[in-house]
Amino acid sequence: MSESIGSIRAQVVGAAPPTPDKIAELIAADLVRVEAMFRENLASPVKIVDEIGDFVAASGGKRVRPTLHLLTAQLCGYRGPHHIRLATVLEFIHTATLIHDDIIDGGTTRRGRTSANRRWGNSTTVLFGDYLFAKAMEMALGVGMLEVMERLAEVTLRMTEGEMLQTRYVGRLDLSEAEYLDLVERKTAALFGCCCELAGLVSGIDRSGLAALRRYGTDLGMAFQLIDDLLDFTGDAATMGKPAASDLREGKATLAVLDLMSSGPAEATDLARLAIEDGDSEAIARLTGWLHEHGAIERSRRHARRFAESAVRQLDRFERGPAYDALAGMPELLLSRDR
Repeated sequence: MSESIGSIRAQVVGAAPPTPDKIAELIAADLVRVEAMFRENLASPVKIVDEIGDFVAASGGKRVRPTLHLLTAQLCGYRGPHHIRLATVLEFIHTATLIHDDIIDGGTTRRGRTSANRRWGNSTTVLFGDYLFAKAMEMALGVGMLEVMERLAEVTLRMTEGEMLQTRYVGRLDLSEAEYLDLVERKTAALFGCCCELAGLVSGIDRSGLAALRRYGTDLGMAFQLIDDLLDFTGDAATMGKPAASDLREGKATLAVLDLMSSGPAEATDLARLAIEDGDSEAIARLTGWLHEHGAIERSRRHARRFAESAVRQLDRFERGPAYDALAGMPELLLSRDR
């Protein structure tokens, strides 16, 4: 039986996981600087760019990726200015992907607000997403490290490949688990891995350390996305800022749904098809009930937990301390989140 994250941490740390507030305290000052740099670099003398930039800045966000980068920089003992710049770059890249996602999916809301594409139209908004990617690369040049640029280019290409794959997967109910997990790694987990690896790069740690950081972030990102997928069925629609089963309504069959169709009642595929083609609320309610009844939700949750436990193990080579505790505690926080 797989060990819990808490028991793994107890073996190596002997302390309770830090609370979100404790984690936030570690990087509060740095996050303020990241937020300021984020807003400063969204500003533009071109009115339409500045207008959409103000809108995007006001929409907020959890800033998970900058948080991950800043904590990893602390873990590596980094002393210098580049972690703030790179944390901002990573948030720019993430924001660009969200904007492009909304255009591709025809999304009308984002974080409970009207989406940028709904407000300004797809043509203008896709160009703004391109602007964010270009701005991110321009900012990253300020670090002065070719390897940083190579890593950012690599992860941006991988995420774009993932987005293109997803457009081919829309409406498909015959994906294998391996195909779906590959998609999650490309679209979400690769950037998490990059957040951690870049902190190690600017800190000058060795190759084995960089590999461990990249694996930590990638595994954490896998767990994050699998839980996000489950929240589409188990979360509160008002809290999530989107209707239940939004992914399925958009033609995206996530891991629990794929599991149910392969192991549950034969009618599950018909219900999933109804949800995709008609947004049938009755079909969605019945399918959600079966996801719980036949164990698909719990199996997906266990899958996420295995990734989270693997992430924690990657930290074994690093020095114990507040940043270590925060990073070791983050997987459990992500597993238990409700939004």
